[in-house]
Amino acid sequence: MTTDIPSLYESFGLYGSGVTLVTVRDGDDDRFFIAASVLTSSVDPFTLAISVGRDREALPAIVDGATWAVSVLAEPHVPLVRRLTARTTRDERLDALSAAGAERSPEGPLWLPDALVTLWCTTHSTTPVNDQVLLVGQVARGSGHAESAPLVRWNREFRTVAALSA
Repeated sequence: MTTDIPSLYESFGLYGSGVTLVTVRDGDDDRFFIAASVLTSSVDPFTLAISVGRDREALPAIVDGATWAVSVLAEPHVPLVRRLTARTTRDERLDALSAAGAERSPEGPLWLPDALVTLWCTTHSTTPVNDQVLLVGQVARGSGHAESAPLVRWNREFRTVAALSA
């Protein structure tokens, strides 16, 4: 009997996680990225932690103290996530956000009103971890929530929980 041993990359692809849109206003520019490594790090006060690649163009503004938003994505956002994670231009990604209904929040960053929830944060701390930065943000406020199936990233694909169980 032969057993194929998956690579570490393939193994990490089978670690399911939620899918979020992280946005920040950097001067006159909107910066954003899709993040799957997000977790609650404290409930008193509410904080969350995100693993962010060191090369993300949004990271300097976030580290410098700009308010950032984390929108938890749902089933209707699959086309948006696919556009934002494809090899496209920055302008094409901005157009995709606009087409998906992204709006400017009073704090500055874009957000998706139809997201399951959006949380606005300020940076509490950062910790370098190899090619990533572990970013901890204190949650200043949250939006109401939409009713839909949450997106998950599993096996290098974006899916709903319902699709995984089918």
